[in-house]
Amino acid sequence: MRPLPLNQQTKEKPYQLILDAFKGTATVLDDVIAGKEYAKESTNLLQVQDGRWKNRWGRAYWGTAITGETEIYGAGNYTKADGTREMVAVTSSGKAYKSQDGGSWTEVTGATFTTSAKNYHFKQVNNYLFISNGVDRWTRYDGTNLSRYTAITTPTGTSGARGAGLSAGSYNNFYKITALNEIGETEGSAEISVTTNKLRDSWNSASNEYVDLSWSTVSGATKYQIWYSEVTGDEQLLTEASTNSYRDDATFTVNEFYACPVDNTTGAPKFSMITTSGGRIWGIAPGEYKWRVFWSGAGQFLGVFSYAYGGGYQDLDYGSDETVSFIEHSRTGKGDTAATIFTANPKGGGSVWQMQITSIDVGGTMIMVPAFDKVVGSTGTQAQGAALLVGDAIVFLSSYGVQTLTNKPNVANVLSTETFSREIKPSYMGLNWATASQWRAYQYQNFTLFTATEGTGENDLTFVRDNDLDRWYWKWSFGARGFFEYTDNDGKTYLLHVPTSGNQLVEISENIVGDFGQAINTSLLTGLIPIDQDKYIFAKVQEALLNLGRPKGTISFEVLGISAKKGFQAAGSRDITDTLQASEFWTGSLGEITLMDEEDAPTTYSQASVRKTLRIKKELNAIQFRVSSVSLETEYTVLSIQAKGTIKNRKAPSTWRK
Repeated sequence: MRPLPLNQQTKEKPYQLILDAFKGTATVLDDVIAGKEYAKESTNLLQVQDGRWKNRWGRAYWGTAITGETEIYGAGNYTKADGTREMVAVTSSGKAYKSQDGGSWTEVTGATFTTSAKNYHFKQVNNYLFISNGVDRWTRYDGTNLSRYTAITTPTGTSGARGAGLSAGSYNNFYKITALNEIGETEGSAEISVTTNKLRDSWNSASNEYVDLSWSTVSGATKYQIWYSEVTGDEQLLTEASTNSYRDDATFTVNEFYACPVDNTTGAPKFSMITTSGGRIWGIAPGEYKWRVFWSGAGQFLGVFSYAYGGGYQDLDYGSDETVSFIEHSRTGKGDTAATIFTANPKGGGSVWQMQITSIDVGGTMIMVPAFDKVVGSTGTQAQGAALLVGDAIVFLSSYGVQTLTNKPNVANVLSTETFSREIKPSYMGLNWATASQWRAYQYQNFTLFTATEGTGENDLTFVRDNDLDRWYWKWSFGARGFFEYTDNDGKTYLLHVPTSGNQLVEISENIVGDFGQAINTSLLTGLIPIDQDKYIFAKVQEALLNLGRPKGTISFEVLGISAKKGFQAAGSRDITDTLQASEFWTGSLGEITLMDEEDAPTTYSQASVRKTLRIKKELNAIQFRVSSVSLETEYTVLSIQAKGTIKNRKAPSTWRK
């Protein structure tokens, strides 16, 4: 007896596929592995309603342009003492400008910036807006003018003379003098050497046993510090003086915790960024000091970095290949607050350090001592502008991926750096790390926005982490020099970004359609989804259905798949045009529905769900969908995608055997 044909041996079963939620974008997965859960491509899209794709927010110019300028390099917010808010921007000419609520810009005088400096950091502390760029000395804005700290000179004309009760002898006494201003301290003066016939500890001032020190007055100095040692070059803090002379009669003992400065900080370091932690300002200036972390005094001495006022500095891994790159206020593994410092090395790695200022009692005097610790196994960052605090974790970009510094899961009191960008790894690793210094990150609502560079110039893309839904959106086709929010004096908040070219800020909003009046090209590409786990199985796909939420404009729907004869091919496509709104009735003054010519204005309603089908009628072994748009005024949400047909039991195609 002749056997039945294969397609008649079993009854054909219905085939149905429904996609109604995605876990974000996964460029790490091959099309056939991405499957139903991930989008292989999600250009200019984000997710709403627990996993439905929607076109991203639009952009438009905000406020007024800065007349006479060509580009903006950075911008930040400033709240004045009276509670009013304004914005400060630095331009490519090196000038700074201020504006309120998008109004005209006014130049801020008092200082200008180096035109080659492009990476700006703004931080308001103690009623000042501090502006850092890693090139210029620390600059501050007080609501009226810019001011920059001017360095004072190291004391000169130093001399030392023994009192009448002492004579030259075998005991060495070495001194140095430093001058201080409102921000820092000079390096030590030329060393003063005085020999005596008695050890300093045994001097008796009543017997005229002392050393008189003098030096030239330093313009701009608020006071002086005297440093002493019995060994040349090892001077430690002795005391301070308000004038340009001091008599050392051995009244004061040496404070061994403070060594004489070797750098002049009275002009303020060339900070690249600052933060506040523990009631102090902390900063890094890798352009000048590769390994150094600075901290200021607290209280009335906030912003003063001299030891004399509770400030100081510490080098981390001095002489190593790691350079400080980022600083932020965070927590230790035990939950204590600490200044957290990231470093970078040429290999793209680095490490994380944490510092706190502790106090100890030395002979009845409270001495402030820095306590610092390196997080074991941590990774640093080269992208200082693309690291930020998100909740209780620091999120940052490293050469290994997007990482977090947070408590190690299931291990008490231990911090670790963990990578959480596996889904987008191939795309992420394609970024141009030579431009990492210009990358930026910003936390907006539940999204973390990152802007970086695939090419060789300015930032040219933005990618997004949805922290609520725990997924990635790669990518949005624009870059920025930085994101920030501005709340105007009427209480309305705007999400803004500094453009990569031009002299006007840009607003990003879900209420804006398109980019500057031009279409935003969107593209959603699903994985290549097998018809069945059994790869021999085909389906005669009759049609596909696209379910859109409140669509507007023209949306393209395309089905692709693997066929028996032609392999991977386009299986069908169609455009869906202008299905959003219809005006069909008017509402009367009492709520009644009346004829269209009887009352005032029509009531327009939007269709919450629009379903459109696409005829396929092809035998497919795997199926893939693309939803895209290239026209202005286009809006849509992909609620679901479906396909239906019948399962076909057949032999493997001949093309598979060749």
